[in-house]
Parts: sequence; structure tokens; C-alpha cells
Amino acid sequence: MKNTNGNMYQKSTSKAFQIDNTSDLIKIGLLLLLGFFAVVLRERVNVPLKLPGHHGFEFMLLFMAGKMLSRQRFAMSISSLGASASAFLPIFHFGNAFMPFTFLLPGFIGDLIINKTGKNSYLYIAVAGGLAYSSIPLVRQGIMMATGIPFGSLVSGLLYPFALHFIFGALGSLAGAAVFGRFKK
Repeated sequence: MKNTNGNMYQKSTSKAFQIDNTSDLIKIGLLLLLGFFAVVLRERVNVPLKLPGHHGFEFMLLFMAGKMLSRQRFAMSISSLGASASAFLPIFHFGNAFMPFTFLLPGFIGDLIINKTGKNSYLYIAVAGGLAYSSIPLVRQGIMMATGIPFGSLVSGLLYPFALHFIFGALGSLAGAAVFGRFKK
């Protein structure tokens, strides 16, 4: 059918399930699986460092990789939700009931810091990742003070675990941004 100037009318059909929404759901699912994979690595790869926070490297590497590779504004938070949900599975034996809550915070804090300022330098990403992962000993200290449940790494103080969580989180974020940031372009 033609309009008055001889051109065809633009076809306007609506779809109930658009392709863009489907790809967003797939991306969110992959980010959730990334969080699950971070917990699997934490639980199944036994690195005998005996240092508090040494799993921050792989956690923040995967979370930052998800942030760099996806266009989701809250990619780290979505990965944290996947990690937290997987901590409820009986195949993992964490020994404390607060582990799912502590897995939530690094992603939320990392997204909050990075999204709020919008800076993308490697140094800034490393500091943001270090601060995000060092939230874990802060939360554990609060839980320990409120409930009296001791956490082994915090018995002798907060400074040492906080510093190591910061260092491993910063190194992991830096590695994730450096390696996977190149694929973003």
C-alpha cells in the first residue's frame, strides 16, 4: 500500500519477545553463572596459601571480567547474586551461615564505586576492586561483634585480614580489567 507521495508505508509489527531482551537475559544468566563459577573455584581449587582473602584474586578477576565484557551497568552485582545463591547449595561446605551475605557485598560495592564515578583507569579499577573485596572482613567483624561467632582470620585483629583482602581484590580486579578489557573494544 502506498501513501500520497508514492512511498510505501513503514511496516510496524510488534513482537512480544524481542531479540534485544533475549540477549539481555542471556547476558544476565551468564553473569549469574560467572558468580557460581567463582564459588566453585573458591571451593574446589585448594591453594594452600593460608592467607586471609587469597580467593579475592579469582573472585574479583571473574567479577571484573564480567563487568568489562558485558554492557550491563550492574554486572558485578549480578555475579555477586550468582555467587551468593550458589553458596546455599549443599555441595559447598563453608561452615558458616553468613557466607551468602558476604558474597553479595563485593559486587554491589564494586559496581557502586565504579558506576558512581565512571572512571576507567587501571589504578582506579584496582582500588575499587580492592575496596569491594575488603568489605568481607568488615562484615565478618560486624557479625563477630553482634553474634559472638568467631572468624579465624579476625581473632587477632582486623588490619591484617583487611589489608590482604584489599591486596588480593585489587590484583584480581586489575588482572580482569587488563586481560578482558582488551576484548571489549
